[in-house]
Amino acid sequence: MKRVKRTLIKAALLWLTLSVVPLVYYFYLSTTAHHFLLKGLEQRGEQFLSYVDTQANRTTNQLLQTFDELSHSELLLDYAKEPSARLKHYLVNQWYVTSYNSTLFYQLRYLDKEGNELIRVDYTPESPFPFIVPDSQLQSKGHRDYFRFAKQLKPGEEGMFGIDLEYEHEKPVIPYRPGLRLIMPIDTPTERLGYFIANLDVLAVIHRMTNNTQNLAVDFVDKDGFYIISSDPSKLFGDLIFERAAKNLPSDYPDLWLQLKEQPNRKGTLYNDSGLFLHQPFVNSLFSNSGTLNLVTSYPNEYIMGMFSERDNMIRSDAITIWLLLGLCSVVFSLYWETYRQIKMDRTYAEYAMENGIAIVLTDSSHTILRANRKFSDLVGISPNRLVGQNLLYFQPNKEKQTLITDALNSTNEWQGEFVLKSPNGDEMVHQTVIKTLLNKMNRVQFFVYSFADISEHHNAIMELKEKSERDPTTSLWNKKKFDQTLAYNTRLRQRYPEQSHSCLAVLDIDSFKSINDSLGHTVGDEVIMFVAIQLKSLMRDTDFIARIGGDEFAVIIQHSNLEHAAKLMNRIRVSIASWPKHNVSISVGIAQLTEDPLVSFSNADQALYRSKRKGKNCVSIHGVEKLSLVEPRNL
Repeated sequence: MKRVKRTLIKAALLWLTLSVVPLVYYFYLSTTAHHFLLKGLEQRGEQFLSYVDTQANRTTNQLLQTFDELSHSELLLDYAKEPSARLKHYLVNQWYVTSYNSTLFYQLRYLDKEGNELIRVDYTPESPFPFIVPDSQLQSKGHRDYFRFAKQLKPGEEGMFGIDLEYEHEKPVIPYRPGLRLIMPIDTPTERLGYFIANLDVLAVIHRMTNNTQNLAVDFVDKDGFYIISSDPSKLFGDLIFERAAKNLPSDYPDLWLQLKEQPNRKGTLYNDSGLFLHQPFVNSLFSNSGTLNLVTSYPNEYIMGMFSERDNMIRSDAITIWLLLGLCSVVFSLYWETYRQIKMDRTYAEYAMENGIAIVLTDSSHTILRANRKFSDLVGISPNRLVGQNLLYFQPNKEKQTLITDALNSTNEWQGEFVLKSPNGDEMVHQTVIKTLLNKMNRVQFFVYSFADISEHHNAIMELKEKSERDPTTSLWNKKKFDQTLAYNTRLRQRYPEQSHSCLAVLDIDSFKSINDSLGHTVGDEVIMFVAIQLKSLMRDTDFIARIGGDEFAVIIQHSNLEHAAKLMNRIRVSIASWPKHNVSISVGIAQLTEDPLVSFSNADQALYRSKRKGKNCVSIHGVEKLSLVEPRNL
């Protein structure tokens, strides 16, 4: 199971790493596809605008040709010279057929030179046939602005008036509709007879110009940004009707308008959050009164996002397929790698296990156990299967030793020394341990091989001898040499951790000890020394260090204590010793705070001890605190 777990973890990590490939694939192709689609839309849009321009020119030529034929008709000239019912009938029939076939003229009219309608044929898309207006409904247009314009035309000069609002009976036609009039004066060499006026159905003309299978909207924008012509009639007349003054390109699309102003009379494209806009100059004789227009079309952003989404879905599907294939490859590669690693690990372990008859452990570069032989399993009382996966360094509880081992392996690829293990019954066993590093072909750590030899008995014997050399033979307390070493160690702690290390040093000796020896003998003197030692050991804490540093002199390092607490503790010991019923014995004590210097610390405590002596003995004095002394009231 552990091998399967390792394989799956390797496969998952490798798959996770390789997931960058389909992500990069997706984002790269997605970005490229978006750019490609936009370029394709730009080309389609440019082709469409070219088509609109061509269609507009074709429509204009057809209209002007038809208008020219009607305005230069001999029948119209004859009627203008001598109006008659017969000529009017022929002329009306001619206009009727023209309106019906063209569908782009919604009015054909003949006005006399005073502006009175003599003939009018109306045609609207709502009506299936043209309508010949009866004489009773004919109107006078002499007051209209386009008639005033017509009177200014020279003989044979064709005029265009508009685009403007179409009026009927002095009121704008509702719904609003644009009007564009083609005007030709009817003249003889000597006088003006009247005017032929053709009203174009501008919306029908726009529809014919802009009709497309892409359902693209088309706008014709003048130099002020107003929609002069548009496939959307609601945009028109912003320049004529106050209520529609906000209907203009600068208000609707300021970025596009800015580009048009910066690039006048040039083709261009603009892509922003509203969509893809394409524009080009538009010059047409039919709309020459409006000056040079800009022909504008656009692909809405919703349409573009739909294209992007469709293409992204295709790319995403391919990326997911690649991702799944990489996952399968990751599993196959992990299986291969784990098998190869297992074979190599087994071979390495077999070689060492055969060559050595001692406890052997094989770990990876993180010191995680991969193999352990039965001898090591017996040492720690854990089965080989349960050992696999545990970190061998954690069997060594000493953190400093762990650091020492790893530093040595990093620098020299080998370490040997004592390694402490706990036996199944909880005893600590010391082993002489050798750790060797096995490198791979890239000179990186692949395995560590631990070999253990039990030297517990030898080590314990050495430690016993060492402890004996550090103990006072009479009291079994630590001796002066050990005291000096421990004091130096604690002062070093004080140097390293000045805010955490708070310990005190107490120095004490037995009052009038020489008199005891002289009057009662050395046997009693030894008994007194043992009694003081026993009281110190029984009343001091396990963490405190007690040493006999002279004949009748003792020293105590009181761990993690301030001066006040240390004084109270030493006073209890003083009282206990002074209360001994067998012999009249007392001690004097001097206490000082541990400093960063062992000599200074001892000197401070020693000075406090001598102050206790000067005060009459059997008391406790603190270095630097003159008024605080704990004294036995009993008169010695």
